[in-house]
Amino acid sequence: MMGLVFEMPIVAYFFAKIGVLQSSMLRRWRKVAVVLVLVAAAFITPSTDIFTMCLVALPLWLLYEFSILVAQKAEPKQFEEK
Repeated sequence: MMGLVFEMPIVAYFFAKIGVLQSSMLRRWRKVAVVLVLVAAAFITPSTDIFTMCLVALPLWLLYEFSILVAQKAEPKQFEEK
């Protein structure tokens, strides 16, 4: 499961390149993404303690933030904000 999640920046790159995804959209949905990251970390985590869940959630959240940067660099010029 974690292996699939680490493909998030690559997927963001390709979707931004074809114009389906915008970095501004990822920024607007950041709060929802944090909640989804915590829910996904709860499902991925093998144990029930909060420390392990946070250890899983941190890389997921960092990957989301990195995906925003990747999408910003890859999106076509007409979607760039001024």
